Amino acid sequence: MDCDVIIVGGGPVGLFLAAELGQRGISVEVFDCKPGTSTHPAANANSARTMEHFRRIGISSTVRSLGLPRDYAPDVAYFTSIVGHELARLSQPASRDAVEWAKAHSFTWATAEPPHRCSQLYVEPVLLNVARSNTTCRVHFSATVVEFSQNDEAVEVTVEMDATAARPAQTRTITARYLIGCDGPRSFVRKSLGVRYEGVAGEKREFMGGQMSAVYFYAPDIYRVSPHAPAWQYWTFGQKQRALIIAVDGQGHFIMNVQMRDDEVPDDESVRRRVAEAIGADIPFELKSSSTWTAGFTLVAEQFSVGRVFLAGDAAHLFTPTGGLGYNTGIEDAANLAWKLEAMIKGIAGEALAISYEAERRPAALRNTAFARGFADSIGHLQVPAETHVNGASGEAARAAVGDYLAFHATAEFVIPGVHLGTRYESSPLVEAEPGPQSPDTANLYVPSARPGHRAPHAWLADGASLYDRFGAGFTLLCTGSAGASAEGQCEGPLHRAKVTLPDLTVVHIDDVHIAELYKAAFVLIRPDQHVAWRGDVLNTSFESAALRAVGRAPEGIASSTDVAYPSAA
Repeated sequence: MDCDVIIVGGGPVGLFLAAELGQRGISVEVFDCKPGTSTHPAANANSARTMEHFRRIGISSTVRSLGLPRDYAPDVAYFTSIVGHELARLSQPASRDAVEWAKAHSFTWATAEPPHRCSQLYVEPVLLNVARSNTTCRVHFSATVVEFSQNDEAVEVTVEMDATAARPAQTRTITARYLIGCDGPRSFVRKSLGVRYEGVAGEKREFMGGQMSAVYFYAPDIYRVSPHAPAWQYWTFGQKQRALIIAVDGQGHFIMNVQMRDDEVPDDESVRRRVAEAIGADIPFELKSSSTWTAGFTLVAEQFSVGRVFLAGDAAHLFTPTGGLGYNTGIEDAANLAWKLEAMIKGIAGEALAISYEAERRPAALRNTAFARGFADSIGHLQVPAETHVNGASGEAARAAVGDYLAFHATAEFVIPGVHLGTRYESSPLVEAEPGPQSPDTANLYVPSARPGHRAPHAWLADGASLYDRFGAGFTLLCTGSAGASAEGQCEGPLHRAKVTLPDLTVVHIDDVHIAELYKAAFVLIRPDQHVAWRGDVLNTSFESAALRAVGRAPEGIASSTDVAYPSAA
């Protein structure tokens, strides 16, 4: 084998996967046809869950320092135009205050890493640096995968590599154990597998449903002419067009999305007019780049893997970007897949582990695309009355009414801890579901649950540290209350055998009543991606079976042994 894993696509999902695999000692080669990381802003919102994964690989603080200035509040605001009437505003904490804000709001945002508004323009170079810092990881740009084939043992890939300052043009044939398609909505990998998208395509809406024009421009005078407080997102409802303008750096760089009219071709004059209409003033600006894309998709691939080839990110699902869920769902794909690839490559995994990727992530993609579609409907089908744009009492009344709805919508779309933190894998082949009802899966409320398959509940420890920082890079056995000291002293029995199954197992003892009540068990087995694999009050054959099942191995033939039991924490 030339390497363990080949990744096609060097966007945020591919680079995150490469970075984590590299940290796990897996040899990786990444190929992307672009000349480098993104130069045009696209994804602009990092969810709490994405930031938690960034924390795991050691970059959350770096990412949180990027994007808007640390004192710039990333508000979401709605206007007739930026210099016109403000209709509604959702206030959000600046990045310098975000973590302390999350601590104060831990009853709703139960995380050490609240959302952070920062474009992939800045995130990708950080991920690239982390990936390349691992000697086992190589990233190649201006390199196009043109063909691949697979058998029971390996995947063979043909790559055409353009000439660069560092290398001549060449065609390479590379063999790896696995191939991951992170190559976007037009994925060559997915199409080569014959895998189709399923779902809704081409939905039409007044906004966020049709052909969109995205313009990246520099116009610092926006802050001078606007009579309103700065915002991160400026949604404008003009008489001729609607627009979404996003502040990229808080210094005058913006990305504007507008829905194109039928048969319209964007040119410099139409761009100038659109920018002026959204701002409400004709100010100078510098056009940096532009692109077109299509809103109105709610699509999920019919399969997420075929043999030794897996799909992640936009190659596996395509969103209308309301709620910022597409990119963040892709990061979760990569986090789910990374530790499984490691286990498969190192010979720890059973057959069910590869199958579990689709079993876990496809339902998550269906869930998240449905949430995004609902957010798009809520804003895209809104009919703004003409009176909103007139002066006098009727105009004021119309603006107040529209503002009431937009304030409701802003909370529904952007205050979504349930979406960020509530993904669960109870139907996974890697867990045995507990009896009883699950916690609710709603967008705006996250209810912590330590049921197997759920994200391990986060908590702040008495010393101010995050519980997550105590978890290992591999599996973690969390011991609550008095259980921990005895468990750590065991050298025989179920724990010893579990350590054979899970050689990277970290045992963590936290004697904290709050943690015991939160997890409702004396022992909790937590996966590398921070999802619960098992919990119980006895280290017995059930625990051993759960350890085997967690890496896709059949929990059969386990010899009985003396149980290690402790009083229930529930």
